[in-house]
Amino acid sequence: VEELMALSVDTECEIVSPLRRRVDVGNAGRLRLHSDDLYALTLIRLHGSVPFCYTSVFLPPRIGELVSDVTDLTVAGRRSRVTVIGLIDARMRGAIVAAEQSITAASAPSFAAARLPCEPGQPVLRIDRQYCDEGGHPVELAVSYFDPEHYSYRVRLRRSPTAPAAQPHGAFGAGPLTAKTLAAQGRPGSSRSR
Repeated sequence: VEELMALSVDTECEIVSPLRRRVDVGNAGRLRLHSDDLYALTLIRLHGSVPFCYTSVFLPPRIGELVSDVTDLTVAGRRSRVTVIGLIDARMRGAIVAAEQSITAASAPSFAAARLPCEPGQPVLRIDRQYCDEGGHPVELAVSYFDPEHYSYRVRLRRSPTAPAAQPHGAFGAGPLTAKTLAAQGRPGSSRSR
């Protein structure tokens, strides 16, 4: 989770649609809310002057209220080096302890392609991340579209140090494996540049 909060080290975000409260049945359900109200914003992330990611962020009302006075999230066109999750972590009581992530190939939706150097329908990388607090309650849902011309995602997997010695098991004849993410951080600019 620390790597995701540190994304601001070498990138900037620019607010497309400022943080505001709205009704969103689908994303309120994904956040496991008891009502359909939430806070939402959209932003692009840039490396240098190149936009490589379009993100829609959805927050439970209690979390949205914590950051509703942050100018870096409430002014369209505002650029900064913040991450929404970093701001939340600094202001909330308790800690963000986990993130669930799903990654898939997708066709660039027109709203994302309009802000990225790609065409609508072009293949992009879609990453959905849901961050949770110590009680397992979602504090942020981020749905991002990454231009693969300017972004790659690399994960290192290793065997758990507590795994027993290799014994014939499963299709590959190895002992049980567990995946640990050691460096699961996407890197802008690590693909070829235009």
